[in-house]
Amino acid sequence: MERRARLKKLWQDLKRREIFRTGVIYAVVAWAVVQAASIALPAFGAPAWSMRALLVAAFAGFPVAIVLAWVFDVTPQGIDVTPPGDAAPPPAPGPRRWWVRPLIAAPVMATIVGGAAWLWTSGLSTSGDPEFTRQLRPDELPIVAVLPLENLTGRKELDWAGAGVANLVRDDLAQSRFLAVVSPARTIRLSASGADLDKIFTEASDSGITHIVTGEILRTPSGLTVTSRLTDLRRNVELGANRREGLEPDAVLTVATAVASVIKQGLGLPGTEKVDVFAADFATRNIAAYEAFVAGMENFLRFNYSDARRGFEIAVQKAPDFAMARYRLAHTLASLGDTDAALEQVKVAQKNAARLSSRERGYIAAGASYFARDYPAAEKQYRELLDEHPYETEARLLLLYVLIDQERTEEALVEAETLAAQDPGDEVAWSSMADLNLKLGRYEAADEPLAKFLALSPDNPNAHFLVGDANFFRKRFDEAVPAYQNALAIDPAFSDATLRLAQIDVLRGHSQDAIARLVTAAESPSLPADPRISAALDAAVLLRAERRCAQAEALLSGLAADIAAEQIRESYALSIRAGCRLDSGDARGARELASIAIKKAVGEPTRYLYTRGRAELLAADIGAVTRTIDELRSLSSDPAQPLPAALKAASYLEGLVRLKQGDAPAALLSMRAAVDTPGFEYEIYRSGLAQALAANGEQREARQIAREAVAMPEPADFRLNLEPSRRQAAEVLAAL
Repeated sequence: MERRARLKKLWQDLKRREIFRTGVIYAVVAWAVVQAASIALPAFGAPAWSMRALLVAAFAGFPVAIVLAWVFDVTPQGIDVTPPGDAAPPPAPGPRRWWVRPLIAAPVMATIVGGAAWLWTSGLSTSGDPEFTRQLRPDELPIVAVLPLENLTGRKELDWAGAGVANLVRDDLAQSRFLAVVSPARTIRLSASGADLDKIFTEASDSGITHIVTGEILRTPSGLTVTSRLTDLRRNVELGANRREGLEPDAVLTVATAVASVIKQGLGLPGTEKVDVFAADFATRNIAAYEAFVAGMENFLRFNYSDARRGFEIAVQKAPDFAMARYRLAHTLASLGDTDAALEQVKVAQKNAARLSSRERGYIAAGASYFARDYPAAEKQYRELLDEHPYETEARLLLLYVLIDQERTEEALVEAETLAAQDPGDEVAWSSMADLNLKLGRYEAADEPLAKFLALSPDNPNAHFLVGDANFFRKRFDEAVPAYQNALAIDPAFSDATLRLAQIDVLRGHSQDAIARLVTAAESPSLPADPRISAALDAAVLLRAERRCAQAEALLSGLAADIAAEQIRESYALSIRAGCRLDSGDARGARELASIAIKKAVGEPTRYLYTRGRAELLAADIGAVTRTIDELRSLSSDPAQPLPAALKAASYLEGLVRLKQGDAPAALLSMRAAVDTPGFEYEIYRSGLAQALAANGEQREARQIAREAVAMPEPADFRLNLEPSRRQAAEVLAAL
């Protein structure tokens, strides 16, 4: 009975002190404050810890409010300690002010608990790393794939819109430092798995993607409805969804900004993350141009540059200030070999880029440097892009290409490994790792990334080409040939496979087969300019080796316009023609062609200075040769960018001069320096060393060196453009 009496007394005290009313009012007010803050704080750019501090204060303040309600009471005379239940009633009670108690409790609670929470969270915000980054381990970084929205309207003219929205959303998300966005190329391959979302989700999850964005475009009586959702593949739950109804077809792209915002909220990104409104607005105002741009991008990502070019050209025709379309057009033109047109387009893109995001402006600026072959500037700009957007896969890939073009293979491999670590399902990362390891002679290290590349993209011709290379470099020609043929079956324009098959022909002693293969490719009207130029250049050096220079020059003349438009290999083509003039004894013609090649050279003109020196020597102009030798040595004297190939070429030319002057001992010293110095050779320098040894009476060693010059090298060192020199070395050996 006594226990029941105590409980009854407690119940009466709870009601008398209005504990229940205080709790309910507190909960309602706290919920309203939190809801308002979740909208207001991100809008005003409040730091990410502020919302968490408010939530901590709201929960912790509840018991504080209950305690205050129990201890204190509000009377007409003010706030007093609540008397016990058996105390005398207070005199002259006035109207009850039941709302004052929780009103006083809330700010007191917020001040005390909020202050403590702020002190705790401020330690995170000043400890060096962003709060979001500190909470997220590297292996938990969100990797987001944005699939094209599925067009369920039955209207074919809206097929492009789903990809258009996805492209805008992807570009918006890519501006964040706190997530990695799956590249458009990989997204296309992922969505090609079929309409079965379960299959797509499984494939995406297995390849390391953590989140995926899907959606639909629907037709309703009130107009178009666009739905989208963000799915966490690790937990198989939806983190956010967006639905827009009653849209006209020309308003579909406007949903991109809202979709990007929902994704960022679902991922818990900091409230200070920006939303790119300009891109969506521009696309909406230029629907036809953006539709053409989307078509161009799909072809560009599939390496179908001719169709991509048409799409981008239509885009800039319909919207001349469409800066990103001009940049993509410039990139396409550069890939097709039209450097002048690429530079012209990217220059216009830079003028129209003022309102673009810093990310897009960075791509355009870096592209302008890359297309102009200003590699130091391009490298700096791509690294700056990556400093701001560490998970921007396209920027890292383009940086990789810049390093490869400079023959900085080890550094390029580091970037490829970083790509693979950031996105294990990125086939380009694995293909680059395989290719670069093969170039470095690390054949065993190339096997694993090659297997992953082939598994990810069995229909990619480059995958089969690299399988061929893995066998080619190991002298397994019978296994290499079918792999190269598979690459060509997938893409007949895949010129690298054609060139490699020609190399196998030569290594097997079938030079005529190689020439026929290359000439057929060079004269094929169905192939783009780039593979035809590659085939023509290799065919020309083999024709020169066969003393068929007239056919070589005719082949190069037929592609002169394409070679000139590309610019990059124009000087090389001129040097081949100059070599033919040297073989025929036309020193003047060779010298003129070499001089033009020097003027047109992209990068250091070492090869073309060497060719000019050979022409000057043929003309017995020793003074001119000496000046050319000095010029070559000056190229190799810069400690910041040493050029051992220039030093080797200078030593070899000097050895030839000394032989011509009859100074055999000096010639031998120069020739040994040319052979022993590491670096690239423009001829087989052992041939000259054999001649110098013979001039010094060392016939036995001369024959040995000459045999080494004639012998076929290892496949990794084999170059078709040394075949003329190899034939000349055979003549030297025969004379010994």
